[in-house]
Amino acid sequence: MSVVPLRAGIYARISSDREGEGLGVARQLEDCRRLAEARGWTVVERYVDQDVSAYTGKLRPEYGRLWGDIESRALDAVAIYRADRLHRQPRVGGVH
Repeated sequence: MSVVPLRAGIYARISSDREGEGLGVARQLEDCRRLAEARGWTVVERYVDQDVSAYTGKLRPEYGRLWGDIESRALDAVAIYRADRLHRQPRVGGVH
């Protein structure tokens, strides 16, 4: 019996990238890629919001695309560097 690997997305976000180098995002992506690999997940998509704060409430296009893929069941798992990269103020009890 073969096990089908989970389809995973990686979400990375950095609030401020004044130099535009994307070094923080690159580190997040690499760490999440290693996590997915260690768990046997297949990374099918990457979502990156660079120089976008979650605190301000501004639109995060890749965050929206991620949730669309979750809702359509295109993903089974999401790897993130830290919880505050996904949600600035995580809440228990539902998707926000």
